[in-house]
Amino acid sequence: MKEKIINLKYDQLHILEQELETLPPMHRIAFAAACCERLFPNYGIFLREIKEQGWNEKDPIREALKEIWEFLVGKNVDAARFRQLLSNCERYPYDYENEETAESQRAAWAICSTLELCLEPTLSKIISVAKHIEETLFEYLDCEMSEFENANWDKKSHKQVLEVIANHPFTIREMAKQSEDLQHLQETPTLTTEFLQRLRTSSENGGKSLLNLS
Repeated sequence: MKEKIINLKYDQLHILEQELETLPPMHRIAFAAACCERLFPNYGIFLREIKEQGWNEKDPIREALKEIWEFLVGKNVDAARFRQLLSNCERYPYDYENEETAESQRAAWAICSTLELCLEPTLSKIISVAKHIEETLFEYLDCEMSEFENANWDKKSHKQVLEVIANHPFTIREMAKQSEDLQHLQETPTLTTEFLQRLRTSSENGGKSLLNLS
């Protein structure tokens, strides 16, 4: 029998949803956590900047992502703890927000969605994580193209903009990584510590985000 090849596409979340339906709950959480690892460096930039401005509270976002991975490898984390982590993350330092931090906001929101996924591993919650990735790519690349690369960018239709973004190297790389992770998860009945470590580290991109920011 010919091996099935997964090939996810930007702006076609129904394909992802169909593939996710085949995964057990913990596998879905692992997929979302790997996505969050590729988003997190965007939040890390924001965190570094606000610390320079005097914010010195304990960062809840990385703590939450770390505990999600620990939960996946077997740590006993009850629902009350996840609700507390979610509450902590929702107290994101909004006083420091501005229009320049959209990527960091998306990273924080994706991790919040993954915490919710730990409480209730539904398809709608994991799709919300994937939507944050798509919106991160769209917002960042749309801005980059408009300001630096193409004087006629604003004249393009929404369909044309989506096509350019879908074919950008960042987007192609991200869709390929999601497809690869999903394929491995479908082929792996048991989430061993070794498998999860490979999944996590393969998503770190040398400390850079899916936008090559760090």
